[in-house]
Amino acid sequence: MTMFNFRPGAGAIVAADSKNAVAAVDDALLNSVRMYASIIEATSSSDLPASQSQKLLASMTESLNSVVKGRGEMVATIRHLAAIKAQSNFAPENFGCPDTWPATATATPPAETRRAPRAEPIRA
Repeated sequence: MTMFNFRPGAGAIVAADSKNAVAAVDDALLNSVRMYASIIEATSSSDLPASQSQKLLASMTESLNSVVKGRGEMVATIRHLAAIKAQSNFAPENFGCPDTWPATATATPPAETRRAPRAEPIRA
């Protein structure tokens, strides 16, 4: 296995920038959700036809979906960075990421976060 060698300090910079990038996307999502709520509040008390508000909501939903998808790609990038770190001179370093990042990034979510199966109605 090849060991990658990076210059001192590079890992801490990449780790800090990664955290800041995810936080920025989360802020963008939060602001977008607030805008979404504002659109609903504004249009529900107006004379705007439903077809027009539908266009707004559909556009906003697409925007939110794009941000969430982009966030997922960023998480995948960070996962890849963690895998590279593990094969580098930074392997023993801790830049604030969970030690189990590579394992938990691909593992099945804990039972408490998965949806329970729907109960079937009792038929008499």
